[in-house]
Amino acid sequence: MGRPTYGKGLVQQIFPVGNDDEVALKLTTAKYYVPSGRCIQKAENEMKHPAAEFMASMDSTDSTANPPDSLGDDSLKISHKEIFYTNNARVVYGGGGILPDVEIEQDPFLTPLEINLGRKSTFFDFAVKYTVSHPDVNRNLAIDDDIIQQFKSYIKGKEFTYKTSLEVSLDKIREMVKKEKKDTLFDPAIKEFEGQIKREKEADFANSIDYIKRAIKSEIVAKISGERGVYEEVILKQDPGILQAVDLLKNSEGYTKHLQAGQTRGQTDQTK
Repeated sequence: MGRPTYGKGLVQQIFPVGNDDEVALKLTTAKYYVPSGRCIQKAENEMKHPAAEFMASMDSTDSTANPPDSLGDDSLKISHKEIFYTNNARVVYGGGGILPDVEIEQDPFLTPLEINLGRKSTFFDFAVKYTVSHPDVNRNLAIDDDIIQQFKSYIKGKEFTYKTSLEVSLDKIREMVKKEKKDTLFDPAIKEFEGQIKREKEADFANSIDYIKRAIKSEIVAKISGERGVYEEVILKQDPGILQAVDLLKNSEGYTKHLQAGQTRGQTDQTK
């Protein structure tokens, strides 16, 4: 269970060439192998980013080349992979990372608000202040509306600010308008856009409330019980991947089904 690995199974060393540090030789000196005997290193020609391949194709005489739809175009081509077997006769493939039987969802990307709250240490600083003013707090605390309001007041007092991607784009538009000396023409539209961005930013906090609650609790628990407390009280209880794994382990029938399916996966994939 997990996410596909990108396939790194080499040990490499850098050897200087010549009398200066501008030229060096990168030499593969060892490879990693998993117990089934396979090397998970992905072939060099398969590790190229799809965008790079597209740009290379644009330099060719083929003007009909289309850009790849997604990073998924760089996925395994099962029929071309070397087959190995585990001790339980499950089929696994070499040369392309490790594919989990049960793939968990990718963590969502952090929003600009979440990134800046963390980057400016607001969660850490608030946790220090909160634990000092609440010496009896324990790691089982629930992050309720009262704590959220305290956090809002805290970041307001610290004059916390951040810019969204729309604000950055608007700054560039302002510069262009000013450069073209068309301020009067575009000022009404820019002011309307500013108002819309302000309304969107006001909704950002509510949209990120689950992340904010987890972050506040993680920092408070860390002050009380250290890193182990964070794992025991927050991560092990809230991480979606861990919860999914626990559910699978509790389901003996489903767990066995996955193991048995892996024993015939190779024959199935070869016929596709």
